[in-house]
Amino acid sequence: MKIIPTILSTALLGALTTPVAHANQTPYMWGIGPTVNTIVLPGNHPFEFPDVVKSAGFKTTGGDVGFGLHGVLHMRKNQRFGTHMWYHVGDNGYSSPNMTLDYDFIGTSANNVHILAGLGVGFGSQSWLKDNGAEFRMNTFIARAQASVGFRSKRNCYQIGAFMNLYVPGDQTINRTNGTQTDVPFAIYPTLGLEFTTFFGDFKPPKKRSNRRSRRNRKNK
Repeated sequence: MKIIPTILSTALLGALTTPVAHANQTPYMWGIGPTVNTIVLPGNHPFEFPDVVKSAGFKTTGGDVGFGLHGVLHMRKNQRFGTHMWYHVGDNGYSSPNMTLDYDFIGTSANNVHILAGLGVGFGSQSWLKDNGAEFRMNTFIARAQASVGFRSKRNCYQIGAFMNLYVPGDQTINRTNGTQTDVPFAIYPTLGLEFTTFFGDFKPPKKRSNRRSRRNRKNK
């Protein structure tokens, strides 16, 4: 099992350029596991399509759900790095693969319960496919904010939280069945949602070295 936190450390710390002191040490805690999420606001995603999309007959999405994988590394007691990868689906032909890299600050931790909040950035895509084969598609940059509560045991952590994702499209096009494309004017798509994750890993904080042992080590040097 030791290979998993090593791989996670390499992947996350390589992608996140934030320097971490003593990065050659093992993580303070770590975990990886399945996650499920859903959009709460707006009730239908997005709140409103641009006029050209509405006139083409595309409909907003309700009844959505996202499934994915969430990995975290607690490099210190009060800071955590993580990554989300999830695939979102819903009615009216909606699908959306996404990935974000996150940083969380743990505000309080006691009795194996921690409360944290953080920010993230990432990328993804969203598309709506009509029955006749026409598609409205966009590639997006994602800005994310999140807050959550985690309940820990030695090997697991159960986390429930709220998030805000701000989808900023780089390009938006309607692809019609006759081969023509229509560019869609710029728009930003905010969402608020809920998420639940079950982590598997090592959530037992390392033991503190005793002062007596530290003094003995210094004398031996």
